[in-house]
Amino acid sequence: MGKEDSSMFPSLVYRTGFAAIVCAAYILLAPAAKAEQEVWPALRQQTFGDRQIQAEDGAVILEIPGTAEDASLVPLTVRVPPAVTQKLKSLTLFIDKNPDPLVASLSFGPAAGSGGERSFSTRVRIDMFSHVHAVLETEDGILHMATKFVAAAGGCGAMQAKDPDAETVDLGKMIVKTFPPALSTSPIWSSLVMIKHPNQNGMQLNINTADIIPARFVKEMTVKRGGELVFQMQSTFSISTNPNFRFTFGRGADNSLDVVVKDTDGAVFTAQSEPSGS
Repeated sequence: MGKEDSSMFPSLVYRTGFAAIVCAAYILLAPAAKAEQEVWPALRQQTFGDRQIQAEDGAVILEIPGTAEDASLVPLTVRVPPAVTQKLKSLTLFIDKNPDPLVASLSFGPAAGSGGERSFSTRVRIDMFSHVHAVLETEDGILHMATKFVAAAGGCGAMQAKDPDAETVDLGKMIVKTFPPALSTSPIWSSLVMIKHPNQNGMQLNINTADIIPARFVKEMTVKRGGELVFQMQSTFSISTNPNFRFTFGRGADNSLDVVVKDTDGAVFTAQSEPSGS
């Protein structure tokens, strides 16, 4: 799967004050979200066309709380059970009722690994009560989907700091860690990538000036192991402030990772983990 064009999806013009007004309206209407017309059929058609999707077949498991205390920091994990032995091609995440329903799309490379349990975790913003979908494509081209409903609202306009300028201190600083498996025979390692970035979505108010904070968020991340691609991710403002990603990758002769992150202002940030053996 190539890079996603977020214009494919219904989204607000989030660089304007209009976006904040619409966001507030969404929050007020949140309790009636279930009664609204479902948007998933249109999203599915726009993204996958007429391709068949195997829903809830156990090939992909979505873990997300049914009720979130903080709608701006909702943990989300996707797991691929060990019974799925094929290599992975792509993973696409949606939050139906977010201003931009696309959360992220990942295209996997040869270093993503196969065998064992594979996973990807992050934290997301949820604007109003919504279904969340994880669509996994395996090497054979089959699409598998898991869906959960989450009762959360207000994640789009939530502020993370009293001083917005403080959020840009050490902008782009990354921590990349790798972890060997408990069993030395396992083909799968795991990693943690943390990025210092406000991931501003263009819908938040500066509480000191009442001005809209311009959108600036991480839009792309590339992870390589020993020069081989683990995955390339295209992401939107639905990823929470200070993005945090946990994921698995395949064991190699060199298990150090190189990470390159790009944001919507064109800034590029790089980091590397330390080798941890084979």
